[in-house]
Amino acid sequence: MVIKQQQESPGALGGYSLGILLLALSLAVFGLVVQYSAGISLSSSNRTAAFYRQLAYVPIAFVAGFAFFRINLDKAREWRWWILGGACTAMLLARIPHIGVSVNGSWRWIDFGFFRLQASDLGKLALVVVLSDFLARMQRHTLPNKFTIYQLSSREPYIFTRRGWIDCREGFVKPVGILLLIAGFIALGPDLGTILLCCAVGGIMMLVSGVRWAYVVPTFLIGLSGFTILILNWPNRLRRFTSFLEPWEKRGDEAYQLFEGMVAFGVGGLTGKGAANGIQGRAYLPEAHTDFVFSVIGEEYGLVATTLVALVYLGIFWCAYRAMRYSSDLYRFNICLGATLFLVLQALINMGVVTGLLPTKGISLPFISYGGTNLVIMGCMVGLVLNCIRESARPAFVAKEARA
Repeated sequence: MVIKQQQESPGALGGYSLGILLLALSLAVFGLVVQYSAGISLSSSNRTAAFYRQLAYVPIAFVAGFAFFRINLDKAREWRWWILGGACTAMLLARIPHIGVSVNGSWRWIDFGFFRLQASDLGKLALVVVLSDFLARMQRHTLPNKFTIYQLSSREPYIFTRRGWIDCREGFVKPVGILLLIAGFIALGPDLGTILLCCAVGGIMMLVSGVRWAYVVPTFLIGLSGFTILILNWPNRLRRFTSFLEPWEKRGDEAYQLFEGMVAFGVGGLTGKGAANGIQGRAYLPEAHTDFVFSVIGEEYGLVATTLVALVYLGIFWCAYRAMRYSSDLYRFNICLGATLFLVLQALINMGVVTGLLPTKGISLPFISYGGTNLVIMGCMVGLVLNCIRESARPAFVAKEARA
């Protein structure tokens, strides 16, 4: 039996880190340009204030990202329950009047006077840290096929069963409980888009960590059934949820924003109408600088720009994917995976919503949509990814190839 160990030179890992950093910075800078033109529908004073407020958050996001790049991940692991408790407390405080702020019927923000904190975004950080630690402790051996056996290389004692799978209680029920706890506090907002995003990220992390499909499929069907019952008994949400199926018929009501956003893509064509020359974002598309900012990009910069933006997110995923395979242990592997998913999957969902491929939900485009908390949290996610890559001293997996 010959052991092949996956190797990656420090220079290559440094190249992945530099690529992720430059791509994220390019999105943040381009986001400022788009924000200024997207805010043209606002009054001159409000547009200027919104632009400079977003501009002020860019260095804050950079500092936060650098702090998470330098943070000791083992210390964060020791403080994981305090991190989870702090995030849940913040989401609870956001629901209390005079502490939290209600915007369009949603209680997601805590008002500090000089800035507002979107508490549900803290749940994303807590989910990555707590779930990564738990899945690393409960990791199993993987048997992908009869020819290759991947043996985990880690300093930690892992729990195995006879068949090599972690058992249902330790390896599935408990991590699902953590996920449901965070989702429950986010539901106080309510913030259905963030709940679905967290469930998707947590589910992928569990699958990659070795949770059996036999546990996942029934749970998914139960969750889907519960979600369907909830939507069917919530008329306002049902109309909004199904409006993407008939945007042309409902363009005067629930699908108004989606319809105008799709018109913006059509008007922009291949190369767009030019910066600050869009009409949809100025006169017809409400709150164009927030969740539907991708439509503004389509109108003003065209299909070329929207394709490039999508490729930038894809580039971040590719660099992180190439690097996370050489994480020094499974905890850091899961940290890198979860943070990357929050960066890229959130962008994918936003693009799907704006283009009418997914039901309309309020979820922002990372680094580009207006919002200081989201920008700072995305900076923290980038910092976590770069931190994991920096500590990639030895591979997470050692492949043993059996010879006949």
